[in-house]
Amino acid sequence: MDHKQRITAILHELLSNPKTKVIPEYFSSRYIAHTSNKTYNGLKIVSQWIQNLNSFLSDLKIVNLEFIHETDDTVVWKRTLKGKIKSSALQNQNVGKSIKWEEMIVSKFNGSKIEEEWISSEFLGALLPKTKKKSSLRSQQK
Repeated sequence: MDHKQRITAILHELLSNPKTKVIPEYFSSRYIAHTSNKTYNGLKIVSQWIQNLNSFLSDLKIVNLEFIHETDDTVVWKRTLKGKIKSSALQNQNVGKSIKWEEMIVSKFNGSKIEEEWISSEFLGALLPKTKKKSSLRSQQK
């Protein structure tokens, strides 16, 4: 199984079975995930990520997987996910509203396991209400 096949397989497994026990088969015990706000260490973040998504969203689906670049130990890829907002303690969220967002990921492998990832996600932006675009700068200045 090549790196792209491994990424595809674990993503499908996580979305179909959030309590999966196969995470150690795909991720190194020294796994590191870098996000815009924080760096996470260890396998627990993988299961926490999918469990958090499932607690907030139903009907999670992969809309698109795009592999952008690959070397011997690194894959640059993008995933587009979709789900429906569940009822929660968060205010101002439209329960039942379908949201779709993209995440750009750089996955670095050590052998057959993902050891480190850099992740940029549009998830929070997808939750924000859409605003109307201004037609021009001139109309804003009037």
